[in-house]
Amino acid sequence: MINWKLLVFRKHDPANRTKRHRLSAAAALIGALLLVPQMLRAEEFPDALKRVDAALKHNPSKVTQVALDSCLSRRNFAAKLYESGQPDRAFETLKFCFDALEIPETVEATTKKAAPSLSDTQTKAAAEVEKALTLTPDVANGLKIYRDCSSCHKPEGWGLATGTVPQIAGQHHKVVIKQLADIRAGNRVNPLMLPHASAQAIGGPQAVADVAGYVDSLKMTIDNGKGSGRDLELGERVYRENCARCHGAQGEGDGEKFVPRIQSQHYKYMLRQFRAIKDGKRRNANPEMAAQIQELKDKDVEAVLDYASRLEPPKDLQAPPGWKNPDFAKSESK
Repeated sequence: MINWKLLVFRKHDPANRTKRHRLSAAAALIGALLLVPQMLRAEEFPDALKRVDAALKHNPSKVTQVALDSCLSRRNFAAKLYESGQPDRAFETLKFCFDALEIPETVEATTKKAAPSLSDTQTKAAAEVEKALTLTPDVANGLKIYRDCSSCHKPEGWGLATGTVPQIAGQHHKVVIKQLADIRAGNRVNPLMLPHASAQAIGGPQAVADVAGYVDSLKMTIDNGKGSGRDLELGERVYRENCARCHGAQGEGDGEKFVPRIQSQHYKYMLRQFRAIKDGKRRNANPEMAAQIQELKDKDVEAVLDYASRLEPPKDLQAPPGWKNPDFAKSESK
């Protein structure tokens, strides 16, 4: 069966594509007719994404800029699908990049590395947290790092009401450090964020401390995404019975215990994370919470998260109406 994906970039090839490249493409097509490769499984998506990112960075096959740009767009969309709990669709989307970048879709078993165990990722993350907490943040460097983060988290750190990006402004310093360390160690799977937060991208524990220090300076919005508001009495009751002991009576969290602030967090983001925890898909979830929420019905979950999204932070953490991050206004005016 012909692998028609091999033809995907014919329309992007310049007219003067060399004879060597044409012969290479023909050889690949003949190989596809003779062999049926073993397809990479969706659960191997994170490893596949790393190989695509490496190829985007180094361009080993010397493909055109059009190919690189097209792959980057598909790569980012695939990462969003995976993060939203759609691994099969994510991998189907990512497969475009293997053809575009002219890299193999599979990895020989002899060259594949075993996935790190949960114990290994926890140990690695904990070591970075411990180190980062001893360092004095360089907020100026934190701003430099955050400029890349702002493309998703926005200059003010308010995220998106769609639920794809959380509000991180106002979050506890230690919570930001822990979540960054977990993502970098693989203790929390977030393929969309990892390329921007990795040690290769921003540096070691000092960089983690720096960007967390800058996030500390951001004020929160209370104009966040909320639910329908239909079952707030039920939501309050469920919250008092199940959530307040750890997250606090007003959703303030506990930085010393790495419990996140959920005040004014986007409803759809909390709903997505809650479902991931309940389904066992978030590796760094609190085991006690994961066990506790198993009996909650969908109606309870939606009500309690709607209620939590309406809990407001103290006035000193709130940004004034219409506030814009002046650090970004200055850079844009230059």
